Amino acid sequence: MQGNNLRLRGTNSRWFQLFKWQAPFLMNEKQTNKVADIQSGHDSENRDILMYNKHGKINQQWDLVYASDWKGEPGTGEMNTDFGLKVNRDFHIVSSLPKGRYIDFLGRNMVIKTQNGRRSQLFYFHQKSRTIRCRQHNWSFDIQSSGRTNNMQLYNTNSQWW
Repeated sequence: MQGNNLRLRGTNSRWFQLFKWQAPFLMNEKQTNKVADIQSGHDSENRDILMYNKHGKINQQWDLVYASDWKGEPGTGEMNTDFGLKVNRDFHIVSSLPKGRYIDFLGRNMVIKTQNGRRSQLFYFHQKSRTIRCRQHNWSFDIQSSGRTNNMQLYNTNSQWW
């Protein structure tokens, strides 16, 4: 690694599946001018999450909340300082909009929903692939069409980091 630039060697990882946490933004590793955005800034159930040019408004701001922190005593886990995420520790991603909805998904499309306790709202950082994955299906965050659109989705990946 040089500076903040990552170099992939011998990997199936794709840049459109690599995301990092830079509070309060969730951004793609390559397209650092784009961040996870709640479409049109509407705080409504099942609203799509897109990658959009960073403007810093509240519909692009998120809180990262590790699930064990809700229970009081946090579990152990190592921090990946390059991505700002603790390895293999469950967390929720919560919108900063007034209703505090959680990232969830419909089919493969990423949306916001009211907190419901389902595994579809539970994520973790997978160290080997350097991807954020959903506990329900073990799918990774992905920008649809190999990064050629703004649509966020969950997608199966076999990527590895060497």
